[in-house]
Amino acid sequence: MKFLKRFFKWLLIVFVFIFCILSIIPYFFSDHLKEAPAKPFENSYFFEFNHTRFHYRLFIPKHITHKVVMIHGFSGSTFSFRNNIDSLVSHHALVVAIDMPAFGFSDKSEDGDYNDFTKINGIHFLLQQIDKHTNSKKWHLVGHSMGGITIGQFGSKYSELTQSLIFIDGLPFMQVEHSFLQKTLLYPPLLKWADVILERNFLSQHSFHKLLSSAYGQDADSISTNGYMKPFETKGSGSAVIRMGANYNYPNFNDSIINALPKLIIWGAKDQWVPIVSATDYLSKPNTQQLIIEDAGHCPMETHSEKVNTTITDFISKLD
Repeated sequence: MKFLKRFFKWLLIVFVFIFCILSIIPYFFSDHLKEAPAKPFENSYFFEFNHTRFHYRLFIPKHITHKVVMIHGFSGSTFSFRNNIDSLVSHHALVVAIDMPAFGFSDKSEDGDYNDFTKINGIHFLLQQIDKHTNSKKWHLVGHSMGGITIGQFGSKYSELTQSLIFIDGLPFMQVEHSFLQKTLLYPPLLKWADVILERNFLSQHSFHKLLSSAYGQDADSISTNGYMKPFETKGSGSAVIRMGANYNYPNFNDSIINALPKLIIWGAKDQWVPIVSATDYLSKPNTQQLIIEDAGHCPMETHSEKVNTTITDFISKLD
């Protein structure tokens, strides 16, 4: 019995020692990441909502017939829609592409608020400001992957501003209860480790090429690789993702509102990240059109942009 007590005592001491060492080590690594650029693109703009900075890009046609807001998925940014925006603008759509906090060039600071309520209400704030200077048409919401959750929540809360929901390889079905254990992710050394590991283990052409090739279901080119990697070269990119996870809330959807709204679901049949079987229930919902692209992976708006663009422009043209 004495032996067991002594054993567990020393085991606890060793555990505490290792924990302390691991909590100190990340602060010995120097940080070579950059500050976010003041103007990442010529049409870049920023706004602040709930102490959180949002980056967005605005594309304005000569005559506005439609209004579209585009929300990227996990690890994406406004860059994710580079192959779709020109087509929409040529069809007289005013397009707003927004970086969600923790990604792109939006907030990655320790002071940012990364919960879903700030995202949804931040989008609402921006669209209201734009509506003051445009016509009164409602918005078509485009969400890719995790962005499908975002537009599902926005459409549920602000249906009066929503004309349609366009889901690309993502839907409002990730309903996970918030856990108090999530807050343990905010332990400062753990956040520091996230930045260190990102910079030294994942921030490379090889890592991003491998990641994108898996998502695309085909070989990713250097333009795509660089475009996705560039936003992660800014300070706080790793820890911001952890903060987002720690503040993830239980998504709030209203099925009756979503069912009543016109919907377009676009999916890659070869998507290995979010397999099409996940969309089975939604494909049969009321007011739903679909485009299944047989040889596409998780990002058909990038790899099969012509099909996607034609389908989206046809869809919104019949609604406005």
